[in-house]
Amino acid sequence: MTRANYTLLTLAMAVMPAYAAAYEYNAFGGDQDDCFAKAMIGMDSVINSRLGVPPEHALDLTILQPAGTDNNTYDNDTLNVILSAYLWEDSPHAYAVRVFYKCAQQKAYRQQASME
Repeated sequence: MTRANYTLLTLAMAVMPAYAAAYEYNAFGGDQDDCFAKAMIGMDSVINSRLGVPPEHALDLTILQPAGTDNNTYDNDTLNVILSAYLWEDSPHAYAVRVFYKCAQQKAYRQQASME
């Protein structure tokens, strides 16, 4: 690699954000953000499963921990998305689309039920 390529690579890394979590992305607002975040987590989990990352490493991502408690309570929806990704055989993108639409459908049903 030439010096110019190293310089360009260094510049690109400096410009990119150091930390970008799925739940910090605010493209849609409201309920859609939650579905988008779960879809991205699902896609990452499919990729992780194919790279050989053990599923137990994802448990920490699903802990809901109220301030001042030591009990581990898990977000079951996110935990199901992550663990189901390890059984997914199609593309990571196909899983993300499935998770997004399933989440949006569930939220629409809940919203409709609350209006009735």
